[in-house]
Order: sequence, then structure tokens, then C-alpha cells
Amino acid sequence: MRIQGDIDHLGEAPMREAGPAGAGEGARRVLEQAFRSWEGLIGRLPVGVYVCDRQGAVILYNRRAAELWGEEPALGKPAKAFGRAYHADGAPMSLSQSPVAETLATGAAVKEREVVIEQPDGRRLHVLANVEPLFDETGTLIGAMNCLQDVTDLRRTREMLRARHEWSRRVVEAAPVALYQTDANGVLLGFNPAAAELWGREPRIGEDRWCGSYKLYEPNGAPMPLDGCPMAQALKERRQISGAEAIFERPDGSKGAFLAYPTPLLGADGELAGAINILVDITERKRAEDLQKTLLDELNHRVKNTLATVQSLAAHSFHDAGDPAGMRQAFEARLIALSSAHNRLAERRWEAAELRELVSGVLAPYRSEAILCEGPQVQLSTRASVTFAMVLHELATNAAKYGALSTLEGRVLAHWSPTAAGLLFEWRESRGPPIGEPGRQGFGLRFIRRAVEGELAGEVAFDFAETGLRCRISAPIPQTV
Repeated sequence: MRIQGDIDHLGEAPMREAGPAGAGEGARRVLEQAFRSWEGLIGRLPVGVYVCDRQGAVILYNRRAAELWGEEPALGKPAKAFGRAYHADGAPMSLSQSPVAETLATGAAVKEREVVIEQPDGRRLHVLANVEPLFDETGTLIGAMNCLQDVTDLRRTREMLRARHEWSRRVVEAAPVALYQTDANGVLLGFNPAAAELWGREPRIGEDRWCGSYKLYEPNGAPMPLDGCPMAQALKERRQISGAEAIFERPDGSKGAFLAYPTPLLGADGELAGAINILVDITERKRAEDLQKTLLDELNHRVKNTLATVQSLAAHSFHDAGDPAGMRQAFEARLIALSSAHNRLAERRWEAAELRELVSGVLAPYRSEAILCEGPQVQLSTRASVTFAMVLHELATNAAKYGALSTLEGRVLAHWSPTAAGLLFEWRESRGPPIGEPGRQGFGLRFIRRAVEGELAGEVAFDFAETGLRCRISAPIPQTV
């Protein structure tokens, strides 16, 4: 028979019979009667309860069980007749696989078995089944009682938390910055791949303390003990630290720099539970800053040298009395040669200059058919490039005024070759007007000698042959690959 109708009857008739004076006592007796009865007890439970006989047919159920099934079952029929069930993983569950069938087959209780119930409208509920076997006075199994607790919302919340945890884990794993966590004593509890890559090693979880770095240093290069690192300070002082800079060294000897952002974590009771630290790798930024400083220092040095060169050019260009226009023209030509050398270096980011390009650039204003350049590819340092360009300019200017480039028949050979000591360069003029060694060398020749011997620490020799000037330069000019 159905339980709920009897419960309603027990709860109504006695209370209507009791008068005003005895209302409290009558209600108490009704409640005692209701809760002393089997029907009254299960009818008021907030969980679904039903009883099956030895064959699995339902003989008793409460209202909550019907709500979970989504329909009123027919008594005396198996539970399979009023719904479909599934395992927790979504696989269909046959009647013989149900928790009740298992208890009826074994006589043993089933505890906390998760089952998915599909109601007639297609809605699915997750319930926990707890089945107890029922025995008569002789110990014979006569049926089973199943208690169903709806855990749909709990499971949904659990799945949501699991999904959030998995998402958070993936975010941490994929984060481009180093992250790691410690307990209240600084013992490492976990780290992401970016942290291991930054440290150059994988620290031992549960053993290493404070930080996974092999070695640490202060920004000024002084050694930093691990128990004095930013994470240790944050834990000891129970405060957040933002942007503490440190230098780290990997086991392979390579070094870098990072900014640390350790944050202590407090439990619900306010006690220190641990800390999480974010390490931002600023190695490249520090290198860029160092490079910028180096470049500024180098630029300052080059500007001073250039100004000194311009001053020297001006002093010698306007030293002798003569044609002002000619002196101005010579000075401007030397400035243009200096500027051209700087432009070629700037095109290569002031790293080096190729000798053939340098020679071709300086000699470009002159007759190309009169000039022959021979030599392998040679990369000159910035300092040597500027000095060498000025030397070539003076040789070409001298040839255009007095030597082979002053006539249509004249020819110039520029030949160079690397040596063990540096570079050998030869300037040979031919088929020009007859020349002889001058009684007084002009600024050009003096500049060449001073530049080769002073700036390049080399040697220069002039041969004023009748067929044309020959200049031989041998210097340990630094070359770059």
C-alpha cells in the first residue's frame, strides 16, 4: 500500500478532535505516534527511501523517492519499470547491475554508490545509493532498503571546481613567467615549467627551501644567501614584496636577473600557510641597458675623436696662406670623406666595414676606368675603417692634383692582402706625370704618416718613383669576421 496517505491521516484526525485546552498535548501524542511508526518516519525523511522484496519489487517508498524518480511507481514491480539508470561515468546500468540487485544477490550492504537517474522528461539526477539488506527472525534475506540522496548540485559544484582547478593549473603551467609556491617554512611545494627553465634545474619538491635557484647574487654582484632571498624575507616578515631584483646563476654557469614578487598566503585562521612567488626574467632588459650604456659611452668617445679629427683637418687645411676658395674646397672634401666613412659604418650598425666597399666609396668620384682594386674580402673594425678612409682620401686627392689621376693616361692600383700581423695595403700610381720627392711634405702626406703610425700603430713607406707614387702600409688593423 502507499505510505503517504496513511501519514496524512495520522497527522490530521487527532488534531481536529483535540479541544483548545488540550491542543498541545494532542499534538504531542500525534507526533509521537507518527514518528514511532515506520510509515510516519520514512514519509518525513528529506532523502528518498524505498523497500524492495526478495525479487526486487518495490513494496514501499516515500514521497522524496517518487520525486527523484520523476513519477509514481506501481507497487509490486521492479524499480527498472519506472526509470532508466546509468553508472557515474554515463554508461547504461542494467537492472542486474543496480546497487539493490547487488545487495539482493550478495546479502551485503552497498555504501555511497553513485547512480545517475534519468527522469521521464530527460532530466538526469546524480544520487548516492546506500542499500541495506533486510533479514527476518531466522536470518533469511527477505529484501533490501535503499536510501537515495540527491547530490546533483553537489556534483555540479564539484565539477565546476575541478574544471576551475584544471583551468588554473593549465594557466600556471602555460604562464610565461616563473611561478612557485612554498609552505610556511619556505619548503617548495610546486613550480611551473617557466620557473624550472629560468633556474636551469628542477628543484626537489618538499626538500629545497626558499627558491629553486642554484645561486643568487645581489644586484651589485655580492653573494645572496638563499635564506636572505626575497621569498625568505616575505615569509619571515609576513609581508608582500614587489619587484625585488636579484641575479641568479644556473648550474651551467650562465647568469641572468629577475624581479621577485613574493606574496604570503594566510589561512582562514589568519595563520601563515605559505607563499607564492612570481619571478619576472629581466635578463634581456638588463643586457639591453648595459648595451645602451656601452653604446652611449662609445658614441661619446667617437664624437670626441671625430671632433678632434675635424679640428686637425681644419687646422692643417687653413694653415698655409693661399687661395681661400681652394683651402675651403679641400677642407669640405675631407669632411665629406669622413662623413662617407661614418655613413658606411652606420649602415652596418657601427659593427664593421668591408674594405672593398670602403675603397670603392672613397674613389667613386674619380674615373673608374683609371682605378683597379684587388684584394680579398676583409672586415675592418670601426676605428680602423674611419682612419683608413681618411688615408685613402688623402692618397686619392694627392693623385688627382699631382699624380696619376691628374691625366687621362694615368692609372691607380689599390691592392691589399691579409697578413699574420694584420693587413698589407699598397697604392701604386703609373703612367702619370713625372714626379720627384717633394722638398716639403704637405698636409696630406703628413696626415697619412701620422694616422698609420699613430692611429693604426703601423708602418708607412713612400716611394716617389718617376713612374708614379707608391705607398706601402703595413698595420695590425683589427679585423672582424
